[in-house]
Amino acid sequence: MEIINQKQVDRLAAEIGKENVPVLLEIFLNELAGYESTLLSLEGQEQHAYLTEVSHALKSSAASFGADALCNYSILLDKNAKLGEQLSAPSCKKEMLDLLKKTHAIYQNLFSQ
Repeated sequence: MEIINQKQVDRLAAEIGKENVPVLLEIFLNELAGYESTLLSLEGQEQHAYLTEVSHALKSSAASFGADALCNYSILLDKNAKLGEQLSAPSCKKEMLDLLKKTHAIYQNLFSQ
């Protein structure tokens, strides 16, 4: 699965106007950086609770920006949390951090060109 869905990025730009994308993108990138920073600082039950919170929040924002890999992983974590399944925090944390970093880097490069 691709990290970003370029067709969704283009669709978003057409809907809101290409000139508005950088403003919203900056908000999205700051959101990703904040999630990453907080996730790095947590362990144990706090980490589990935060992963649940982040996965729920990212489902829609990642989908809006075409961040497909991040969106799909967030949907999976959110679904598991709603089913009452324990998230395997270390592996979930690692995967979420990897996707947050990759997504952030790709979007930053995409719009800084």
